[in-house]
Amino acid sequence: MTNTVTIDEKNIANIDMTIASDVAKEAYERTLRAYGNNINIAGFRKGKAPSHIVEKYVGIERIKADVIDRLFQNEFPKVISENKLNIAFTPEIKSYDFNLGSDLKINVAVELKPEVKLGQYKDTEITYDEFKNAPDELDRQLKLAQKRYSTLENTDEKATNEDTVVFDFVGYVGEEKIDHGEGQNYTLDLANSNFIPGFAEGLVGHTKGEEFTIDVTFPDDYHEEKLKGAKAQFKITLHEVKKRILPELNDELAKKAGKENLEAMKEDIKKYLENMEKTQNDRIKSEAVFEKLLETTQIDVQESMLNREYEAIVEETKMTITRQGGNYEELLEKEGKEQTLEKFKQEALKRIKNSLIIERISLDEDIKVNNQDMMNHINQMSMMYGMSPNQLFEELRKNPNSFAAISQQITANKVNEFLLEHNKFIAK
Repeated sequence: MTNTVTIDEKNIANIDMTIASDVAKEAYERTLRAYGNNINIAGFRKGKAPSHIVEKYVGIERIKADVIDRLFQNEFPKVISENKLNIAFTPEIKSYDFNLGSDLKINVAVELKPEVKLGQYKDTEITYDEFKNAPDELDRQLKLAQKRYSTLENTDEKATNEDTVVFDFVGYVGEEKIDHGEGQNYTLDLANSNFIPGFAEGLVGHTKGEEFTIDVTFPDDYHEEKLKGAKAQFKITLHEVKKRILPELNDELAKKAGKENLEAMKEDIKKYLENMEKTQNDRIKSEAVFEKLLETTQIDVQESMLNREYEAIVEETKMTITRQGGNYEELLEKEGKEQTLEKFKQEALKRIKNSLIIERISLDEDIKVNNQDMMNHINQMSMMYGMSPNQLFEELRKNPNSFAAISQQITANKVNEFLLEHNKFIAK
């Protein structure tokens, strides 16, 4: 096989591949035999029809298309390797010239990744905004542990914003009932209310057995159009007020939490806080080093590449909003269409540049992913998904692209570790 490659101003490689006539002919005859062995043609036993009959039945152009597809899949990786092409997207066969007895000529176009001129990425000083736990964070975590093992007891006292209440409610806008705006024996933790603003506050100060009305105003950005900014009333029947009784902070509580004693629980929380602090600072350092690299690295990202990533972000956003019960068009209206779409475009550009920087560093530093890396990552994923590594592996095999995605993630993690290790970070 011979090939010539020319690259245009849009970073598209136009490739003329020439495959020798004997190779093309042998592939054609092999494909023709395969068709003949697997199809039924009236008047002939399976696999016994003459070649010219099979050609007429299947169609010469269809056979040629299969041959070209197979030969292209075999030969194109060699073109990439020989010419050191860093392709960005799926290659496209633009045309071909296939006549038996002559060389097979295929013209291919493929988009290439842009050149990356890295700025200095190691042995540099980088400042970052250091994260530190609050001085009273240990006490706060201990109080959360108390709350986790607390109990609720009925009281005749007035409800406070720390209590839990059980009540019936019916909502109205004017004289009209609000659709789905009623409930019976509803339990609400007043300290963690998911009702509209003013609702939980309206329950504070009342005692069990009371019947009263709460006046509220729906937010202007409420998801239901006819309720946006509407003034409403909720008729309430309060059945129970429950106070949260916290257990004592002692060894008994620690044992409920699975620790040997209170001191062991405190040490465990301290270790957790230290790990959280380190994780947060590693993330901040990573963001800082990549921000610096984005400023100092030269990459001219072509429009086609940017548009694909931009469209991917738009689709991701639509899917996320739909899962959350929202509306994409309402999001654009709320946050400003031009501003939001420009934000998506900048995010797309940042994603592409970060990905190319990671790829370039991994090549320059010979950072590779081995089988053990893959298995370790799959083991971690399996624990997260609650399935065995073998089960997850079989699921991943159904989509071969998933392994490429995992490999990219591992490479990104390794490059990130390299950057953290080979730079000096100075906390502000």
